[in-house]
Formats: sequence, C-alpha cells, structure tokens
Amino acid sequence: MLGKKIGTLQSDSLFWSGVDLSFVLSGFLISKGLLSDWTRNGAINFQKFYLKRTFRIFPAYYFFITFSLIASSFVLKIAEKKGLEQEAYVLSFKLSNAWGDFVFLGNYFPGMNIHTWSLSMEEQFYLVFPFFCSLLLFKMNPKRRQLFLWCLLLIPTMSRVIVYMTTAIPLTPEYFNEIYFPFHTRFDSLVMGVIAMDLYVGHKDLVSRLKSDNRLYYSLLFLFFSFLCVAHWANLSTDSFFTHTFKYNLLNIGFAGILLFAVVRSEGLLSRFLSLKLFVPVARLSFTIYLWHLILIGISLSILKIRTEPSSTLVLLSQFIFVLVLVVILSIPFYALIEYPFQYLKTKILLKKRSSEKSLQVQSESSI
Repeated sequence: MLGKKIGTLQSDSLFWSGVDLSFVLSGFLISKGLLSDWTRNGAINFQKFYLKRTFRIFPAYYFFITFSLIASSFVLKIAEKKGLEQEAYVLSFKLSNAWGDFVFLGNYFPGMNIHTWSLSMEEQFYLVFPFFCSLLLFKMNPKRRQLFLWCLLLIPTMSRVIVYMTTAIPLTPEYFNEIYFPFHTRFDSLVMGVIAMDLYVGHKDLVSRLKSDNRLYYSLLFLFFSFLCVAHWANLSTDSFFTHTFKYNLLNIGFAGILLFAVVRSEGLLSRFLSLKLFVPVARLSFTIYLWHLILIGISLSILKIRTEPSSTLVLLSQFIFVLVLVVILSIPFYALIEYPFQYLKTKILLKKRSSEKSLQVQSESSI
C-alpha cells in the first residue's frame, strides 16, 4: 500500500538508481581509505577498519531490523485475527526469511524489508574486500591492477546474461530475486568505484590531462551523462535483455566517470556543486535516512496530504523536495538517539588507540 501511495517517487521514477550510485561511492571511498592505509603502513589495519564499520552500521541497522521484525509480527497477528488470509500468508512467508537480514544475507533471502538487501551487499563487500586488497589487489602495479579490475567486471556481467537466458519465469518482471538483489550479479557497481579511485590515485598522467584538456574533459563528461540517460531510458522496459544485463554497466560507468571527473577538478563547477553545505546534513544522516526512508516517506506524505500521483514533472519535483526536507527533519531524532552515541564512542576508542600507539612509538624510540 505504501508503494502505491508513494507512486512515482519510487522505483518507476528517475530515483531508482540511487542505490547504484551509493555502491559506486562506497567502492571509491572504501578502496581509497584502504589504499591510503596500505601506502602509509605497508599493510591494512583490519582491526581499525572493522571497528569503524561495526560502530557505523551495526547499532542503527540492528535496531531497525529488530523493530521491523516486532512490528511485522504484530501486523501478522492482526491480519490473522481479521481473517485476511492472503495478507497473512505473505507476511508469514516474509517473516520466515527475517533471519537473512540479521546475518547480512537479505539480498539472497529477502524478508519484510524491501531495501535492506543493499546493506547486506555492502556488508559482504566490507567482509571480503580488505582481504582481497591485502592478498592480491594492492600488490599489483597500477596498470596491471586496472586491467584486472576491468576483467573482474565480466563476472557480474556474464552472470546477469546467464541468469536472464536460463530463467524461464522470474519471480517478478524486474528480476529482483534473480538479478537485482544478488551480490554475484551486482558487485560491478562496487568495482567501478574502485576503478575510478585507482585511476585518480595511480594514474597521474591521465589526471593531469583531464585537468588541462577541456575538450577531452567535457566530451567524456557528456558521454558519462549520456550513459546515465540511456540506462534510465532502458529501465522503462521490464522485459528486454538489455534492461536486465548491460543497463547496469552503463549506469555504473556513468556514475563512476562523473565521480572521477568531480574529484579530478576539485575547483570545477561539478565539484563545487557536490560540495555545497546544503548536502552536508543529508550526507551525515544518509544511513539513518536510508534505513527508515519508507516509513518516513509514508509519514511525510500523510503530513503533506499527498494521496495521488503527481500530475506533472514540476509537481513531482516540488513534492520530492518537500518530502525530502521532511524526511531529513524526521530522521534527526533517530540519528541523535541511535546512531550518534555509537559514532561518538567509535571516535573516542580510535583516539585512545591512536594515543596509545604514539606513546608506544615514543617509548621504543627513546629506548633505542
């Protein structure tokens, strides 16, 4: 019912690709942090990495899915009492897969929450990627690393092709369970973020040329935006081969290219726009907003008394802005009560560890 109420603000609009953008950003930022650690210390500090990820994700995430489990169980009892057999069956089936979210396998065993699959995918990436970098990726020279990463993109691409060609009847026309959710068919978005980071850090000649050559810079930037337009146009069809396979390649390359070009020209218009202070609170609240956004959007629509789909693009954009502002405001208490205390604790622990490491270093130097 909520999905119908939200209407074009959801997956059938231009905003469906936000998850893919977040994957590309995650690949870029996580790999950049790990590479900096490797370059500075000659190794990855796994303890520090997983400590930061744990305090960032676990408290807010487990609070949300526990709340969701309790609320869904309560709704199931009401449905059973009222004799709503179909609704009770669907809820019961989804509740039987609730364990998937608790062990970050929600992208393979989807339960009550239609959006936590992406957090499972990110956590799978966090679990594997640091070891992958330490054992293999960061030991390669930049040219070989680029070649390897581009070859790695073939795995999810071919997986999508194989799944599409061998699936007679998908569970949904969008191939959610077969292609959209699983890690092995979608991790190329994360890899594209890593590729963009590696080009920025390890290929200074390319970066210098992009800084100085306006024709090359703006031609490629236009190409990347074109890729995004084609991908969104392809998404209008739910039954074509391209939509479920190579659409994601265009989307990932487009987002990664725009991200790379934004950081290459940090003083440029694109970078300055993305660095506006307007986006700071949204970025800080982003995880909380994503966890609760379906509930908060529903509340916002009720407050704004939006009960029908927008009649025009202008109305859609105005509704989107008002809903976004309300969602940000409504997410603040969740952030302040759940996420912020653990962020503060994480900072205190890391500062304490850093000071103890410095004191040990001073002691060892003085003994020498």
